[in-house]
Amino acid sequence: MTTMGTAEGGARTPSGMKVAPMSYEKLEIVANDLRPLLPKLSQAGRSPSAIDCLRVLEHILPKAGYNYMIVEAAELQDCAAFTIPEEHIVVLREDVYEGLFSDGVFSRSTVVHELSHIVLKHAVTLHRGAVLGLHQFCEDSEWQAKALTAAVMMPVDVCREARSAHELAQLCGTSAQAAGYRLENLVKRGLIQAKVERGLFDDLI
Repeated sequence: MTTMGTAEGGARTPSGMKVAPMSYEKLEIVANDLRPLLPKLSQAGRSPSAIDCLRVLEHILPKAGYNYMIVEAAELQDCAAFTIPEEHIVVLREDVYEGLFSDGVFSRSTVVHELSHIVLKHAVTLHRGAVLGLHQFCEDSEWQAKALTAAVMMPVDVCREARSAHELAQLCGTSAQAAGYRLENLVKRGLIQAKVERGLFDDLI
């Protein structure tokens, strides 16, 4: 499920369903295996690894056996999208779908987020009203999907070269907030060096 706040790292408590645990390290491996299989954008100013999220929705998901359904915003007020794995369907709010045609960053991340649920085989019904349990973040379906979305959309090598969260967001087609969380997380994990002197986190100050 994609709620209005999809940036990795914002939640204080798990917001999804309890699933098999996954670490950041394992999610990076999944992302590195998945990314080459996804179509890329050919746009000036974008990284060669930037994902073509409209084609992911309209071509990649059907190849994986998933259909998608568009519903009016009034029918889906508390989330932007959700996936029902057992029915092989992804439901998107109409405005989110339309945002893909204008390269909207929220729409882009929503598609990759729902793809992440599918790839991670979250075999529970991920939808509004699902009963939440007490569990750790590494066991949380939403935490995992958000972390995988960040790893897929913002590869470590691109993060390493980015001079700021704003530049990373422009290169990868994400929000500056999501880019800032990604950079901060990679610094904490020792995968990239902090570049405060080059304004790496200026977008968050």
